Amino acid sequence: MSDQASGTPLSSGFGTSGPSQTIAATEFKAKCLGLLDEVRDFGLCIIITKHGNPAAKLVPINAVEDRPPFIGSLKGQMSYRLDETLDGSTLAEMDAWESNLDDSPPVN
Repeated sequence: MSDQASGTPLSSGFGTSGPSQTIAATEFKAKCLGLLDEVRDFGLCIIITKHGNPAAKLVPINAVEDRPPFIGSLKGQMSYRLDETLDGSTLAEMDAWESNLDDSPPVN
């Protein structure tokens, strides 16, 4: 929806992709092509409702493409340190135990 005099979009708030507005599905159906132009030109985000409940969200294509992928997004952001195993033994004790296994003869 835009102000015909200024050509700027009318919005009812801001979403993650810029200005946003909510519109009923029947109104969206009647104004679909114009709304697609506004989404593209102004970065408008439109939430389409059916019977007052959000049903879909129309966002500019670049808003979706510019978003970093979720999978792997925290890579290199976290670290952990394991000082003890679940049974309470330390890693040094585990290493010593494993080295003793290597020295023992195979079991027949």
